[in-house]
Amino acid sequence: MSDQYGNLFLIPCPIAEGKTSSLAQETLDILHQTTNFIVERAKTARHYIKAAGHPIHVSQLNIHEITENAKENEDFLKQLLDGKDIGIISEAGCPCIADPGSLLVAWAHQHGIRVVPLVGPSSILLALISSGMNGQNFAFNGYLSNKKPELTTQLRQLETKAIKQHQTQIWMETPYRNQFMIDTCLQSLQGQTRLCIACDLNTTTESIATKTINEWKKLKTDHFHKRLCIYLIG
Repeated sequence: MSDQYGNLFLIPCPIAEGKTSSLAQETLDILHQTTNFIVERAKTARHYIKAAGHPIHVSQLNIHEITENAKENEDFLKQLLDGKDIGIISEAGCPCIADPGSLLVAWAHQHGIRVVPLVGPSSILLALISSGMNGQNFAFNGYLSNKKPELTTQLRQLETKAIKQHQTQIWMETPYRNQFMIDTCLQSLQGQTRLCIACDLNTTTESIATKTINEWKKLKTDHFHKRLCIYLIG
């Protein structure tokens, strides 16, 4: 690792858009000192950087949106070899979880670049610690299938892991498919399996509830439609 190289900062952003108060002051300080960014989505990143009070207008910052072209991403990262710092910004929360940032970090390690993770919110960890489920053995499974037969199989496999290994299983879903996900959980999982639905975390409409499948079956769940949810079973 060379002192002549720049740093690759993993810069979290708020889960709730514009809520920069959820970020550590050190994170904001480094954001304000950084002028080169590689981001999951440029439009979202610009809104965040502006809301965070960056001293330089966003139009004057060097912002590159991650593409499927690995060479384009690597060409941007090569500024690190010239001593320039770069910040990675995800769509929401911490970079490199459920987004392509990990490929950039892997490149940095291969080239001896210092990688600096910064403190910020993660909806996955917030959901886990508020679920009442095992926080010493857990797995994040990203997005599951959007086809019912495959989803049913996946849910039953996760349920088996949760029971046999005492391992909390975590996943997410796109907001407009929440009802499909919940209905399939209620149809596929055992009655005594605990399901936590953590919704709109770190916002004014936040709701977190852990109940057995049998208990969920007695409740209305249509209010989860088009809301950001994390799911956990254990």
